[in-house]
Amino acid sequence: MSCNQTSSCHEYPCLLYRNGRTEASSAMLSDEVEWDLWLNGRCVRHMTSSPHELDVLAIGYCLQQGLIEDGQAIRAFYETRGVSVAVVGVKQALASSRKAMTVTAERLCSYGTLLDELSAAHHVTHGVHEGALVQDGIVLAYAEDVSRYNVLNRLVGEVYLRDIDPSQAVLVFSGRVPQQVAEKASSLGVSCLASRAMATSAGIEAAERLGLTLVCALRSDSFRIFAHEERIIQ
Repeated sequence: MSCNQTSSCHEYPCLLYRNGRTEASSAMLSDEVEWDLWLNGRCVRHMTSSPHELDVLAIGYCLQQGLIEDGQAIRAFYETRGVSVAVVGVKQALASSRKAMTVTAERLCSYGTLLDELSAAHHVTHGVHEGALVQDGIVLAYAEDVSRYNVLNRLVGEVYLRDIDPSQAVLVFSGRVPQQVAEKASSLGVSCLASRAMATSAGIEAAERLGLTLVCALRSDSFRIFAHEERIIQ
């Protein structure tokens, strides 16, 4: 599957030191922009992020932070001052029959290289974090950003705007898992977070407390389980 979105990047000059010599060179770096997030006419946050799909990120941030109540219909639009989010009505609830979520170890390993296949920006710059909601090998939503927290906010926005039920999906993530990442993953509605990086002690404790299956060091042939292993079938 081709990537849904690619963070913009540009070539920047630099000096390259190699084998005892310094020479002029250049490198592709990820773009980062600053903007203001407005909610119902009030500026609620000065944001920094990758420059693509700021409306999705704005909606996801407001939902993650509890600035918008469940069931409210919202829309976001670009202005010269930034991105404005407005409550415009009531959103019809997504009907879903949720059941206990499980995933096989073999399936998890198959996600070990998934993010490499989705992001062109990661290969070019190594400067973005990535996340994907995956169910039965199908990518339901994908996001990337210079901030790992914005990746999760973007996924929240995707879930809201596209009426995705994430309850049976695995969140495949590129970054480290501190407490706040575990909490954001849980609030996203997933039961399993599989990261290519490692967790902190507080991240593991949060996963235990929240009932979140936490998998780290995800590779195509291995992974480490730190919390709620009962969802992983051998």
